[in-house]
Amino acid sequence: MTLDEECRGCLFNSQMKKVERSAPDPEKFEQFKKEVRALCASAPHSSCAPLLMRGINEIHRRIFGSGIDYSAEKRMFNAAVLSMEEELFSHIMSSAGPVEEAIKYAAAANYIDFAKLADLDEGAIENVKSAAARSVVDGKTLALLKERLAFAKTLLYVHDNCGEVVFDKIFIRVIERLYPQISVTSLVRGGEIINDATMVDAEMTGLSKYSQVVQSGEAIPGTYLKELSKQALALFERSDVIISKGLGNLETLYGEGFSIFYIFMCKCVHISERFNLPQWSTAFVYEGK
Repeated sequence: MTLDEECRGCLFNSQMKKVERSAPDPEKFEQFKKEVRALCASAPHSSCAPLLMRGINEIHRRIFGSGIDYSAEKRMFNAAVLSMEEELFSHIMSSAGPVEEAIKYAAAANYIDFAKLADLDEGAIENVKSAAARSVVDGKTLALLKERLAFAKTLLYVHDNCGEVVFDKIFIRVIERLYPQISVTSLVRGGEIINDATMVDAEMTGLSKYSQVVQSGEAIPGTYLKELSKQALALFERSDVIISKGLGNLETLYGEGFSIFYIFMCKCVHISERFNLPQWSTAFVYEGK
């Protein structure tokens, strides 16, 4: 998907809020601000938000000596959701439709996104629960997923942000309980970028107990096929079912020729218009070859 004008302003504003709070040197912050503004203005339309965010992070690394640090936020959200994991898993498994219920929570959890919302705190978990309760899962797409899962041997789950990775873990647990013949592989980022899930988060949240965790090979808040490791790209080519979480993955994978079930929240106007859904609604869509 191409770079929308909304993305330029959104990424600029959210990262300025984050960096201004932690920048110890006002002169360096002004330099960072100037260079990021220029980058956002000059990024070609053929680019996309994840690539632009990587560029912003690289500017921060050059000026301040490290990437933008979201480690505290990641620990907070991972721990907060882990504390309610078993309760949520039990709730979902006891529902009339565990797969549908798990999708609702996984989609709602996409709200936890510091690239879009710079001021999130633990109260966001309550917003996730409320959004899950309001969610409506497309019946045709759900039926297709269940049909594919019934015959699948392998599933690739492409993860997005911290915190929500625990909701993804719960969904994976549901799938393994209902479809025990499936071997699940989780794809996480190849390096630290914003609050996206990495191998560190996979270990912290216990994701590796329920799936084989593989790194994408790239530190970008999406799944950019041109820079995937050979191992990660092979997973896309040979997996029976692929589930992709979040907008960064949607913006880098949609239209690239793979059959993928996408789970996300319509946080942006251009995404809402693209899929004809209200802003801040959850979405579960399928793109086939």
